[in-house]
Amino acid sequence: MFYSAFQMIAAGRTDVGRTRSRNEDSFHLNPDSGLAVVCDGMGGHAGGDIASRTAVEVIADFIQEFNPDEATKAGTATPPDEDCTLSESHSVEPAVQNAVSVARSAVQLANRRIHALNVERGFADGRGMGTTVVGLWRVPGTGKLVVFHAGDSRLYRLRDGELRQVTRDHSLYQLWLDNGRRGTAPQRNIIVRALGTGEHVDPDITVLSILPDDLFLLCSDGLNGMVPDAALNRILSREPRPGPEESCIRLIDTANQAGGHDNITTVVSWFVPRA
Repeated sequence: MFYSAFQMIAAGRTDVGRTRSRNEDSFHLNPDSGLAVVCDGMGGHAGGDIASRTAVEVIADFIQEFNPDEATKAGTATPPDEDCTLSESHSVEPAVQNAVSVARSAVQLANRRIHALNVERGFADGRGMGTTVVGLWRVPGTGKLVVFHAGDSRLYRLRDGELRQVTRDHSLYQLWLDNGRRGTAPQRNIIVRALGTGEHVDPDITVLSILPDDLFLLCSDGLNGMVPDAALNRILSREPRPGPEESCIRLIDTANQAGGHDNITTVVSWFVPRA
């Protein structure tokens, strides 16, 4: 199948939830360029909302400046490979390798901008404002997605009725799970990697293949912290499949009905064959 035959249909929503007075989440969505970004700010009065908004703006602007014509020339429309991490990218076409570098640079630039704001305000490293980030970008001229993230905002993929968490949380709780659940479980919302809290950040980057009818969910932890993965799967897999806008509304409503203890942001992206 030619990759131009895929159409990205997407929608995004953010909600303050039921217990917070300020929404520190932000998102960016551009289906035409195949880009979606979700950020969950932290810092409260130190400016978590500024951090998340800065991150989505810097990342979106940086990636939008990338020349898709060059990517198309560099790569050819070969059949999709298996999904791979950055460490396996030697087998990926040059266009995707280039896009990986662009995505990494975009996240690192956002980190430097937010960190500079913290320095201007007199905050030491690890203090002040910060934000998580999770994003996907369809690489121009290919059948691939570049997924990038830092923190505990997540990306899920729904394929053939099975919901899979693609990203891995950068959190103390995840480290506790990885180390065999030794000792007392830490709080789930303590993250160990974020934008703005230090001079340098290294986002995790994964390359995914797109198949017809793949659906991707990007979300802040205000969603998955309230709604179990099995319930997310049921909402996204309903037949007939709801559109992305309806899915976002249902997801946020479900999180609020479960307590809405945090800001809730969802972006649902569906890749369908063009009519």
